[in-house]
Amino acid sequence: MKSTRAAVLYGPKDVRVESINIADLRPGWVLLKVKAAGICGSDLHLYKQKTPIPVSSELGEGKYVPGHELAGEVYQIGPDVTGIAKGDRVGVEPTISCGVCKWCRAGWYNLCSASRLVGFYLNGGMAEYCAVPADSCFKLPESVSFEEAAMLDCISVAEHAVRLAQVSNEDTVAVFGAGTIGLLAVKAALLAGAREVHAVGTHDFQLRAAKDFGAAGVINARTEKPVDRINELTGGNGVDKVIESVGGESSAVTDGLSVLRRRGILVMTGIYVKPVSIEPFGFLTKELVMRSAWGYENWTHIKEFAVSLDLLARGKFDVKKLITHRYPLNDAPAAFDIALNKEKSKSIKVQIVFPK
Repeated sequence: MKSTRAAVLYGPKDVRVESINIADLRPGWVLLKVKAAGICGSDLHLYKQKTPIPVSSELGEGKYVPGHELAGEVYQIGPDVTGIAKGDRVGVEPTISCGVCKWCRAGWYNLCSASRLVGFYLNGGMAEYCAVPADSCFKLPESVSFEEAAMLDCISVAEHAVRLAQVSNEDTVAVFGAGTIGLLAVKAALLAGAREVHAVGTHDFQLRAAKDFGAAGVINARTEKPVDRINELTGGNGVDKVIESVGGESSAVTDGLSVLRRRGILVMTGIYVKPVSIEPFGFLTKELVMRSAWGYENWTHIKEFAVSLDLLARGKFDVKKLITHRYPLNDAPAAFDIALNKEKSKSIKVQIVFPK
């Protein structure tokens, strides 16, 4: 097989479905017949507007095949592959790191300066066929569908953020952002033992989903002031931990820091397209901690991606209810519009799905 149909993002509001070349499989790689691939918020930033984020992939400058949230069936095996067989059902961890730098050796392969991402630098899952390292493939139990498995990246990001926030059973948590990552962070915080979690979003349908996922309080940032409302919900005490999952040009970081109690922790997962300002005196005098969460990593002896698959297989994350729209590959341009225009479409997770 020398070519495949794929959705290529050329820039803002410019997705084209066309044929692209498939290179010969390198040692240790497999070719997947893709079954499901999700549209991520980071893709939507690049689809919505010109950003400072540099775009360069194996297709060249300024364009790429999205789909780092993907799952499929192994179609072809490259040289030197062991442990994976043709026909295996797999979810794919999209980050490919060097494996030898100090960050990789420490288990923090998400920080590898040589890392590449399937679905950005390398052709992703919005294609009929996609090449990935065999080591990035995680076999799926029969109880986990391809569509559910394509949500594993999102679950892993949420799990990573909650772990970095050190959420425990003494904590009250606020999650800013009620998209896919934010909703999964609500659930992840509760699984980590949080006493209660409050969710801030901009769409009522998302906040209903947050309630369904266990949020104690929900705040619509378009009709309420998040800082005032969170203080009201917590009796003026604020929260111990904040997970931010908005990005763009939002005030979520500023608001999140404002509602933190002394020595609180804010973990930022959103991709911002302009600088974020903070109020330094309050940050200083409350001894706050603000840190970022980039992807996910090893956590002690096991990959967070594997942890997420185990949680998904055991029914801890009901992600089926978050997949609101499914489109065939040829309708990828329409799928991006639906994912972007949430007010009209009421979309949460939009996926490209392929025939069984």
